Amino acid sequence: MKKLYLTSGLSVVLVLTSLSVQAQADFRPGYVVRLTGDTVRGQVNYRNARLGATQCLFRNIGEQAPTTWLPNQLKGYGLLSGEHFTSQLTPMPVPATVPAAGPPPARQLFLEILAEGAASLLSWKDDQGVEHFYVQKAEAAQPTELVRVRQQVQDGGIVREQIVPLYKGTLTEQFADCPAVLLSISRTDFKANSLIALINSYNACRRPGQVVAVRAARTKATLELLAGGQASRTTYTSQNTSSTAAVSAGVAPELGMGLSIGRRVLRQKLTFRVELHYVRQVAETSAPTQVDIVGRRYDLRFTTAYLRLPALVRYTLPGNQVRPFVEAGGSFNYATTADFQRRVASTTGADWQPLLPVTLVVGNAYRRYEFGLLAGVGVQFPSLLSGHSLAVLGRLEQSDGFFIIGGYGASVVRGNVLVSLGLTKSK
Repeated sequence: MKKLYLTSGLSVVLVLTSLSVQAQADFRPGYVVRLTGDTVRGQVNYRNARLGATQCLFRNIGEQAPTTWLPNQLKGYGLLSGEHFTSQLTPMPVPATVPAAGPPPARQLFLEILAEGAASLLSWKDDQGVEHFYVQKAEAAQPTELVRVRQQVQDGGIVREQIVPLYKGTLTEQFADCPAVLLSISRTDFKANSLIALINSYNACRRPGQVVAVRAARTKATLELLAGGQASRTTYTSQNTSSTAAVSAGVAPELGMGLSIGRRVLRQKLTFRVELHYVRQVAETSAPTQVDIVGRRYDLRFTTAYLRLPALVRYTLPGNQVRPFVEAGGSFNYATTADFQRRVASTTGADWQPLLPVTLVVGNAYRRYEFGLLAGVGVQFPSLLSGHSLAVLGRLEQSDGFFIIGGYGASVVRGNVLVSLGLTKSK
C-alpha cells in the first residue's frame, strides 16, 4: 500500500512537470524601460528573465500577444517581485584554446543587478547554467568580468586540477581606493551572496549613509497558518485470531503552522515545506463490525491526539492568478493521547477496557511515534488577499500504525482538507 501511494504521488509530479516544461511562458507583473527613459508597465516572462540574457518577452496590460525586446532596444526591465535587469555591453570571454588578438569583442546583454551603488554587481547565466559575474564602477562605461579559471598542474607524478581565483586580483584593482575593504577580498568566495556582501562594504566605504540597492535574497521563507479537517480509517488486524476490523473516525478539526523554503529562481515551482499540526480524533467500530480477541467478540474504540510533523516537497505550476501544485513527502507523528479500548459486544452496559488483555500488554506494546507517507494536490491563489497567498489543498497519508507487539497491526489512512494562509506577503 505504501508503495502504491508513493508511486502514485511520483507519477502525478512527473506528469505535471512534463506539462510545465511544455508551457511557453510564465508572465508576472513587471516593466520595461525604453531607450527614451520611459517606463512601461505590464507583464514580463519570468522564466525567460531568469534564464535568458539576450531578450525580454513583455506584454502590455490587457494584451495576450507578447513583444520580444533585445538588449539594444531597451535600457532595462524588471519584475515587481524584485529582480532588475540592465542592458550592458559586456566583454566576451575568450576561449582558452584561442589566443587573444586585440581587445575582446563586446556583446550587449541583459544583466541582473545584484547590488548597486558606487560599484555594482551584475550577473547573467549562459546556456549551460553557468553564472557570470561583473563589477562596474559608477564612472566606468563597461563592466569588468570576474573570472576564475581551472587548470591542470603536475605535482610530482600526479596531475591535479587547480582553481585560480583571478577575480580576487580584479577586485583588488577595482577597490584600491578603499583600503579598508581590501582585507575582505581574500575571504570572498565566487558566489553571489559573498560578492554582494563585498560590494556592499565597498559602497558603504565610498558613500557612507547612502541607501544601497540590493537584489532580494535568493532563498525565501514563507510562514503559513493552516486550518481544516481530518478523517481517518484504522484497519485493526490480529494474526492470532484472524480478526480484522475497520475503525473509522469522522471529520475532526486540524490546525497547523507551515514553513515553506525555496530558491528564489524556483520559488513558485519547487519548495521544501515543514509543518506542525495538531488533531484529536475518536474512532469507534459501528455495528455489526466486531472483532474476535482471545475467543470473545468485541467492539473497538481508539481515542488519539497527534502532533504531526509533515515534511514535503511541493511542485507548483506557473500562473498569475491560480497556481495548481502537487506535493509528496513523509509525516512524523507523536501521540500526545493514545487510548485504545474494547468492550464486550452485545452486552448491555458493558464497560470499555484496555484493548489488549493485561496478560498481553507489555511496556512497548504501543508506540507513540509513527511514520506515514503522504501525497497531496491543491491550488494556490498567490495574491488573493492583499498580497497574502491563499491555498486550498487535500492530502492522503498512510502510516504504520501504533502497534509494536507481534501478531497485531493497526495501519492508519488519513485524509484531510486544509486551507493555508500566508502570513507574509507574496511577490
